Parts: sequence; structure tokens; C-alpha cells
Amino acid sequence: MSEKIITAHHHLTCDLCGHRIQKGTQCRMIRDDFMPFLAFFEHLRCPSAPAVVTDRKPKHPIHTNKQAMALA
Repeated sequence: MSEKIITAHHHLTCDLCGHRIQKGTQCRMIRDDFMPFLAFFEHLRCPSAPAVVTDRKPKHPIHTNKQAMALA
């Protein structure tokens, strides 16, 4: 799958939520590598898309030496 951000030249339908992508707005086009005629379009910030975690690293360590010693 190849992914590209394009500007819509005509009204498109989002394949995730089914809402309309307005002409002139930027959207994501996903094209299949094996069948290039098969393309999917979606909003950059789709209203029905699931939440995405941006920071996967916890700010504080979950287990510290103090906690490990207290359990022993």
C-alpha cells in the first residue's frame, strides 16, 4: 500500500466514515501496490477515526527500584 496526501479536485467520499470530502481540501489517498486501480480516500483528521496515541513513552517509569524492594 502506498500512501499520499493530495488535494481533492472534486468531491470524494471518505472510506472510513462515509462523509463527503470537499473539493479543494487535503486528504489521504491510499493505493494498493498490486492493484493500482484500487484507491481509497480518507480525511486527514477523520471525524469517526479512532484515537491515536502520539506519545507511547511514559513520562515516569512504571517500576522503580524503590517499588521492587518494597515488594520483596
